[in-house]
Amino acid sequence: MNNYILGIIFSIGSISEGRLIFRHKHRYFLEQIQILCKNEIYEQINKTKIQYVLKTKHFDIEKLKAIGWTDRNASVRYLPRLNDYRDFMRAYIELHSSLDYSTRYRYRNRKEKYKALRLRIYGNKKLIGNLNTVLHIHVGVKLKAVQTLNNNKTAYITYTSLGEIENIFSYVNGSPCFKEFWRDVYNKLDKPAFYP
Repeated sequence: MNNYILGIIFSIGSISEGRLIFRHKHRYFLEQIQILCKNEIYEQINKTKIQYVLKTKHFDIEKLKAIGWTDRNASVRYLPRLNDYRDFMRAYIELHSSLDYSTRYRYRNRKEKYKALRLRIYGNKKLIGNLNTVLHIHVGVKLKAVQTLNNNKTAYITYTSLGEIENIFSYVNGSPCFKEFWRDVYNKLDKPAFYP
């Protein structure tokens, strides 16, 4: 098992009846797990949308717990202890981030507004705190204030500096990858800001 697969397990894996269950709207991520375990992927309807599901006993849950894995709905979650986070972070960011545009204003003329890129990475509050530190150490981006949602369990960090966004994507770029996600990233990086 490679660190990219580990990133998928930490991102969307949960336990039921002694086995890991993976659910996601993109079949691609479950296909990465299927390469190892050969279990079938099936479809189910979730709030009128199709999601894909894979269940497996292929992975040793106790070994996963020993490196820091917890069920995706656990109150406190951690990053695994790894020497190199690139592949893990690629999977995590593909699954738990959004790259969009936010409204900004020119410093001298508050009436002049424009749209510029914003990267948000979200997940469990403790895990996002750990991820914040890893990106600071390995990518050199500034530590961000962890924004917590009302449930005091889910949180996110936001990057609005184009340089920091480019450095993060440069750090996690590699293979395997979810090509649809990366097409969107490259398209937006080609147009980092615009006037609406």
